[in-house]
Amino acid sequence: MSEQGRHLTRESFIEYLNADYPVDLPIDGEPRVLIFVDTDNRRIGLRVSAGAGEKARPTGLEHVKILAVHHQGQRMIEVEIDEPRLFVDAYPILRGVADRIQLDRMSVARALSETLRRLGHLIKAEQSLTREVETGLIGELTLLAGLVTVMPPELALTAWRGGSEEHDFGLPSVDVEVKTTTSESRSHRISSATQLQATGERALWLLSMQLTAAGTDGTTVAALIERVRALFTTPLLRDEFDSRVQAAGWAERYANSSLQRWRFRSEPAIYHVAGNFPRLTAEQLAFAGTDLNVITDIRYRIDLSGRTGDEAPEPLRAAVQAGRQELP
Repeated sequence: MSEQGRHLTRESFIEYLNADYPVDLPIDGEPRVLIFVDTDNRRIGLRVSAGAGEKARPTGLEHVKILAVHHQGQRMIEVEIDEPRLFVDAYPILRGVADRIQLDRMSVARALSETLRRLGHLIKAEQSLTREVETGLIGELTLLAGLVTVMPPELALTAWRGGSEEHDFGLPSVDVEVKTTTSESRSHRISSATQLQATGERALWLLSMQLTAAGTDGTTVAALIERVRALFTTPLLRDEFDSRVQAAGWAERYANSSLQRWRFRSEPAIYHVAGNFPRLTAEQLAFAGTDLNVITDIRYRIDLSGRTGDEAPEPLRAAVQAGRQELP
């Protein structure tokens, strides 16, 4: 341990990095904070019980993410480092974040921001969008644009939960998860055991979109953002839209990058996530007798290429059809 008695020394941490098994390293104090080492998945980080209203959010850093996860039956917030070459250098940063959470009572996001501000940025800010964020934004924005045509703009904007750990949209009676892929198959990455799990009695629908790179006939994400923003005609709604776009991973500096133009590869498909729809959920695993306390991370892919879409309820069906017009 260090002289302060709260943290492992750098040398002890390196020993865990060199081990061939994942490990959680609790830090004494409240709230409960632990540093985790998961070299199998090439990541380390910090995990803390989520406070009220605390959400995942983009950091603007290349190899640092703030994620919302379920761990040992609890909703938690993670600070994840995903570049192995930086693990040793990142360890003091994680210690500093833990101290600010426990000793200074800061939120995870503020603790990370303050630690980086004081110690200097660990990693340079991203200058371009990741492909996952770019295509994910396009999918969600097309549905948002469609919703504006079938309901008041303020209700459409409220329905969009951009950047949160919940399902992407919460309509009056259903939830919608939007999945966008650039693959030739309708293959989508699912990042947790709750992403395809319905909330309470609310039906869950998955909107599947396939994009492909386009020439001059395509649309960039920056152009789509401007078009959708124009649908909100009051300063208050535009400010809220800007906030949600940023929470979903967008930053104004990206508009100066050379952005890819996109068009639809195929027509969007809508699926009712129920019955025999292919998925892994926490409920299914618990029913099968799986101990979710020892499974800390579930990620998988589903391929819906051979599956016929379902007839979606209104206003979802109409919104998807209208939003389809936003891309060629």
